[in-house]
Amino acid sequence: MSQYFPGSSNFTIEGSTFNTVTYRNQNAKGSIIGGFERLQEYVAHGAFHDSAERFDPPKCHHNTRVAIINRITDWINGLNEDTREALIMWLYGAAGAGKSAIVQTIAEILDGQHFVLASFFFWRNDPQRGTAKLLVTTLAYQLAVKLPLVFRERLGQAFEKDPLINTRSLEAQFKALIREPLLELLHSGFPTNNHLVIIIDGLDECDDPKVQARIVDLSFELLRGRDIPLKILIASRPEIEISSSFDGKPFSTLARIALDNNYQSVEDIRHFLADKFNEIKTQHRLRSYIPIGWPAQDSLNTLVRKSSGQFIYASTVVKYVASAHHRPMHRLEVVLGIQLPKAGDNPFAELDALYRHILMGVEDVDLILQIIGFVILHPPYPFNSVAEIEDVLSLAPGDVELLMQNLGSLISVKNHPFDPEILTICILHASFKDYLLDQSRSKDFFLDSLKMHTHYAELYLAHMTEHPSFQSNSSLQPFKGTTPSILICLNFCVLTA
Repeated sequence: MSQYFPGSSNFTIEGSTFNTVTYRNQNAKGSIIGGFERLQEYVAHGAFHDSAERFDPPKCHHNTRVAIINRITDWINGLNEDTREALIMWLYGAAGAGKSAIVQTIAEILDGQHFVLASFFFWRNDPQRGTAKLLVTTLAYQLAVKLPLVFRERLGQAFEKDPLINTRSLEAQFKALIREPLLELLHSGFPTNNHLVIIIDGLDECDDPKVQARIVDLSFELLRGRDIPLKILIASRPEIEISSSFDGKPFSTLARIALDNNYQSVEDIRHFLADKFNEIKTQHRLRSYIPIGWPAQDSLNTLVRKSSGQFIYASTVVKYVASAHHRPMHRLEVVLGIQLPKAGDNPFAELDALYRHILMGVEDVDLILQIIGFVILHPPYPFNSVAEIEDVLSLAPGDVELLMQNLGSLISVKNHPFDPEILTICILHASFKDYLLDQSRSKDFFLDSLKMHTHYAELYLAHMTEHPSFQSNSSLQPFKGTTPSILICLNFCVLTA
């Protein structure tokens, strides 16, 4: 009787029948399912770096991105004094900058060196990879199949203790499925000098911006005690929720890498294009019809310039030109605008889908397109001055920065290189301008240059006539005390007359 009422004594129950019921998980065939087997039901198989679903994933072309790959692997191995204390690294850059290719290359290097690696590659178009619901269980599974049995046993216990652990908060899952099993592993004698690595790529592709920020926060929370030998590499676009979350973290625990011109991406793109065009010349079925000097150096220079340091443009061009069902020379001329594409043929379909996805995710897109139109239609300076744009559009100071905060992967708002007092707007992709000015590509995001010029001229004229210096009848008076904004207006009206 005591087994039914633990801790009780000196009592009697008469005339009763007791039934013992033991709960065990069973599958449809009636066989018992253990905790680890239950975990496998909640794994996003396509999120692995070596998943069959992701074959053939983008990776760095041979002999490119060498400096950045070395910096990341040095951080993982503790070889760089500047980043030795950091347990988390954030790799960020504009859309199409090549983040996923770099991360994939890092994952393959670590896998080849027998690191204990767990990865999750987010992708918005996959129902399993476009959300964080399977993030923790997927990472835990990968660690379990590579670590000693102690880790797997603790995972199984977590599921047996709470069969619905996979539905709990991300905080609860990180604790029960990663942190506690790792601590158990360490207590069993697992050497602490064996660093484990978690890679999370494309965090901005997760469907909820608030969850994106939570994942960053939980990564730091997981490693706060510095008591588990784990490093986490996160790659994403610099979206506002993610950037804000990283900005609030201690400098000592975080290493950052911005994919910018410091890593010679322009020369890497030139090298990539040259190699790929050589492959086309030697492997395409029509290779005997391709001249030795193809493509011309001017054509290559144009492609490098239009890439703007972003690999997605270069890789999109190569895929289009290399098609086995078309003539490479003709297709390159289509890309360069020398020839018109056939009906329904879009060499930049992949790039256009990316631009459209980003623009659809922002608020006040019409006003944002007005601002971008100023930058596209005018010389680089002073028309891209944030203050001047806000002045002419009657916006409050700071409005442009707020409007552009979710376009950080396409638009940069930063101080002018020669005058830190002036805030300017810079378009990061030269091809983004081409997209917006081509109605067949941008559809409802199309910027009609003629209508824009007319609209901006009207705005400028209204802005001038409201200025006090233009209220005088004197022919000389208007130019006395004229502000830079008014001079810009005059210049624009002359140019568009």
